[in-house]
Amino acid sequence: MSYKQLTIISILTLFLFTSCFEFVEEITFNKDGTGSAVITVNLSQSKTKLASIMLLDSVNGYKIPSKADIQNHVSKAVTKINKISGISNVKKSIDFDEFIVTISCDFKNVEAINSVLVSFSSKTEAQKIKNHKHFSFNKAKNEFVRSHHFNIGREFQKTKSQDREVFEKASYTGIYRFSTPVASCTNKQSRISKNKKAVMLRLMAQDIITNKQTIKNSIQLYN
Repeated sequence: MSYKQLTIISILTLFLFTSCFEFVEEITFNKDGTGSAVITVNLSQSKTKLASIMLLDSVNGYKIPSKADIQNHVSKAVTKINKISGISNVKKSIDFDEFIVTISCDFKNVEAINSVLVSFSSKTEAQKIKNHKHFSFNKAKNEFVRSHHFNIGREFQKTKSQDREVFEKASYTGIYRFSTPVASCTNKQSRISKNKKAVMLRLMAQDIITNKQTIKNSIQLYN
């Protein structure tokens, strides 16, 4: 997700006060192209600090969202996702003790996941996602592709220097599970599980931002 898309979850305001968080993207595929997706924002490493910050109204000019604010924004996101064709069984989980937010859903095909991204984007960004699909699954070739169109580094430079520090220890983890064994994947940083039915990619946010690493990956499955 781009920065604009991520802001739908107001808890991200709290990122400004911690550099220890993890963004996890999990997608499970069935042979027919259907599957499930789970997005998790995990700030548990900074839970003590965040618990104190949540007691304040604002810090450094930033309004601190209340628990009700966060619940409201996440609920609105769930409602919006529920209306997208091809998406079903949308659920949310918010743990204010550990500071973990999770949104999950089932999808009819990967195009439905692209539609979710489009629904939270501006018209310009939405058209780019439609033209350059972030997720694709070729049934004939048995190939899954995770891509993106945006230049994270360029967007990152538009932020305030003090705000960039929040990504110093932040990480991204992508986990993709399949019913068919994985033959190969193009991203050299990704790892194939022992049973050959899952691929995991874990990168530090700073490496993605500076274009040292990429989340792009083509995963070839056995026919």
